[in-house]
Amino acid sequence: MADVEIPGHLLEVDLPASVQIHRLADGRTQLIETNDPLHECCGILLLPWISRDGPGVSTLSVPPPAPFGPADLEQMWHARNEITSLRRPPTSGSAAWSRLERHLGPRIHWAALEAAVHAASALLANWPIAGAPEVRWVPFDRPGGRILLSKTERTAKAHALAHPARRAPATTARRHIVAQPRKLHALMAVGSLLSRELEAVTALAAVPEIQARMVGLFRRLAVNSKPSSPVADPPPSVWPATMAGTYSSCLRALSEVRNIGAGGAHAPLSELWELYEAWVAYSIRTALIKLIGPPQPHTADGSCLGRWADGDGVLELHYQAVIPPYRAGRREHGFSVFGERYVAAVGELRPDLLLVRSGPGETTAIIIDAKKRQAPVSTDDFTVSTSKYLWGVRRASKPDAVAAIQQCVLMAPLGGPVAPLPSGRANVLAAHPATPRPDEAIGRLLQSLRAEPAPDAQARSSAP
Repeated sequence: MADVEIPGHLLEVDLPASVQIHRLADGRTQLIETNDPLHECCGILLLPWISRDGPGVSTLSVPPPAPFGPADLEQMWHARNEITSLRRPPTSGSAAWSRLERHLGPRIHWAALEAAVHAASALLANWPIAGAPEVRWVPFDRPGGRILLSKTERTAKAHALAHPARRAPATTARRHIVAQPRKLHALMAVGSLLSRELEAVTALAAVPEIQARMVGLFRRLAVNSKPSSPVADPPPSVWPATMAGTYSSCLRALSEVRNIGAGGAHAPLSELWELYEAWVAYSIRTALIKLIGPPQPHTADGSCLGRWADGDGVLELHYQAVIPPYRAGRREHGFSVFGERYVAAVGELRPDLLLVRSGPGETTAIIIDAKKRQAPVSTDDFTVSTSKYLWGVRRASKPDAVAAIQQCVLMAPLGGPVAPLPSGRANVLAAHPATPRPDEAIGRLLQSLRAEPAPDAQARSSAP
């Protein structure tokens, strides 16, 4: 739990599900994090606010828990950005955007800034309109609008002459509904803050025309959303969907952009398990590039991080591949790699990494699962986590055969049990951002993929 002093009115904050924010009566802001160690958050939390002097930002630093440090957090955050960039299709449009993306590299979560640009552009092209009441003075004998009796009777303007005798007013106050653009203080503030940060980013100087376009885009967003009177924003639940989506996108981009420049080892507030999984995936991909070489060009399908020619076979690395449950009688069902379809025995499975090699006549696979733990993986945790995949993943062509995955390897910051399972099909490796990347361990996994046939082939060869 942490208390934060906010010098203005706190705007809506995009928080992870494991963090709650409470506004106290004395003006302080209290943040409460869940006690679940599996959903710990760390990094810099951005708290945008607005006062009479304009918008501003306060920050709260949430340090990472042991065994991680600030430098580890920044390294994992950069890895997450690289994985996000690898999983998205190539940038379309002008070559300047692609050049900008390559120049920024891991220093910014490019997808967040790109989403904010698209959301702001779409909002400016089709700005929401709302009906606002307006009082007009209309001659008594003309139709239109709702007559405001009390205002008409109290106003001398309603009578053509000051006469004590009762008579109908010459003009009447009418209420009309006029279409006006929607305005939000929150959207104005976050647009202004984001344009200010983008203007100060030195890395964007490599492509000045793109920098000017983005700064101008968010300045127009702030100007269009500026209310004409100091009226409080309605609750976010009643905001137009396009304005709510743009606000969230801009706030997320603002938290990423503020960490581009040189400075301390910090990253935006993120869930630690997500960052660790992305770092493990990026480290293994980097190790494969060192051992085999650059990956071959391939069509981005959302999960494939690379494809390599490996001797007489082909190797693919998939990140968070979705393995659906087996459905009897359904053809072309399952997660397909090299013509082999994998299904789950019970419910859907989503391993962090699936390393598959297709050789002459055989396809073998290894599952690598990242486990963010503050202590070495226990024997029970190790057994349950590995057996979930060793038993649960099947081949769609042979759903009754258990041996579909050659190995299941857990990667944890502090490692795990000294002795793996006797069969050698499960193991746990220590992987921490502060230690050398697991190149040697990945090399051994590659050797086992190349040398050993698939588990079901072993079973067939040993059968009498």
